[in-house]
Amino acid sequence: MIRKTPQSGWTGKRTLLALACLALVGVYGVSRVFTSAGPVGFAVLGDHADDVRRALGVEQSTQAAVTIVLLNRWDTLPYLPDLDAFCGDACGKGAAGQVAVTQMRYRQTRKIVFFHLPDFGGFEVGEECVVARAAQELRRIRVTAPLPCAAEVERAAVWQLPAGLGRI
Repeated sequence: MIRKTPQSGWTGKRTLLALACLALVGVYGVSRVFTSAGPVGFAVLGDHADDVRRALGVEQSTQAAVTIVLLNRWDTLPYLPDLDAFCGDACGKGAAGQVAVTQMRYRQTRKIVFFHLPDFGGFEVGEECVVARAAQELRRIRVTAPLPCAAEVERAAVWQLPAGLGRI
């Protein structure tokens, strides 16, 4: 009697599956090479934005990775619906004078820093401090160094997780 040879562990279906997976990995690799890295510029918006932009020495960019928003009143934030939704409950009356919101997304992490100018004594009094703190925010996504000035003005950091997972 002739023995049956055992069936190979590698079948035609598995070969097709392996080729499909290899094709997906190839498409992913090509997409990583040819897609842009996301926004890299800076933007300064709001009250006295031109003065702060000039002091920081940055060019205004339409696609900004870091945006500085200067407000004389928290009440004006609802008139900027995109920024208001981005800031959420972290901004408003009784909130910190400086709120840094970092939105984490794949290859498109954004950071928007809100400055409430009256907490710094108004722009004329606290201009150097606002510029120093804005420069510190521009240098790093995560600021861990001590604040350069106005230690009594609180800085709140909010991390917005990707895919609607919430905030930290």
